[in-house]
Amino acid sequence: MLVRDGAIAHDPDRADQVVAACPDSPERGDEWRWTVSRTRVDHPGRTWQVSVTVDEDFVGAEHLVVDEPGERPLTRGSGEEIVVVAEHGRHLVQDASGPWLRYLDTGDVFVVEGEDPEHLVLTAGADSRASVVRLTPKGSQPLRWVP
Repeated sequence: MLVRDGAIAHDPDRADQVVAACPDSPERGDEWRWTVSRTRVDHPGRTWQVSVTVDEDFVGAEHLVVDEPGERPLTRGSGEEIVVVAEHGRHLVQDASGPWLRYLDTGDVFVVEGEDPEHLVLTAGADSRASVVRLTPKGSQPLRWVP
């Protein structure tokens, strides 16, 4: 698990920005398998959105936008990764059985991975928006986020 507090600076003039990737820096020399980025958009009231790029030979991706308050169950399968980007407002991500929880504020990015499946709950506050990206390996190797 990782929380990158304030990983996304809310500067409308800033260029597109990678907020999570595997690997997380080009100097590691590994092949890039997936990237979650902030990209500019021209929508009323919004200047950016989350976009996902994957190497489709190795990784599948689902991108869900949560913009209604309340609880949403999330299941992370064996070897999958889930990236939660708090685009606006406050969110709570927690293990459904309760051993851990993380509060995410606007600009935070949360990555959860592992070889054992997990049942999570995302609780969104009023007037909030989050992107939830599920990354699934297409082969037998589990995905890893490299800090």
